[in-house]
Amino acid sequence: MPKIFTGKVVIPGDQFDDYLQALEAATEARAPFRQYMNALNAEFASYLAAKYVKKTVRKHTSIVDMFIEFICGHTDVEQLEEITRGMVNSHFRSWYKKKVWDEATDNDLRVALRKFFQFLATEKGITNQKAMDALK
Repeated sequence: MPKIFTGKVVIPGDQFDDYLQALEAATEARAPFRQYMNALNAEFASYLAAKYVKKTVRKHTSIVDMFIEFICGHTDVEQLEEITRGMVNSHFRSWYKKKVWDEATDNDLRVALRKFFQFLATEKGITNQKAMDALK
């Protein structure tokens, strides 16, 4: 079961270098998944550009960019199918409101992610029913 990393971490000063090395190793291990997600978001932008104006495309893709940051940096998900209902709904919304300073509403977040997961299902054949159900 995928986990979401929350809370504060206390690192003793003598173990800080070990922590930084572990963090760097984890970042390198997650790089292929992040690149895959970023490529999907770029394709999503092209898909949206055929239907919407630039402002709308930029709004949706920037929300998906932050979702990718959340998934890659704050969970241990390694495949799109592992994303849970709570990750796309309450956990992401809470994280977004704390970390991102913009005017996006909860509805904006839900709509952008719903469109992204619909794009994945219809255009890429990647279906995550749990995520789609959470975004209705």
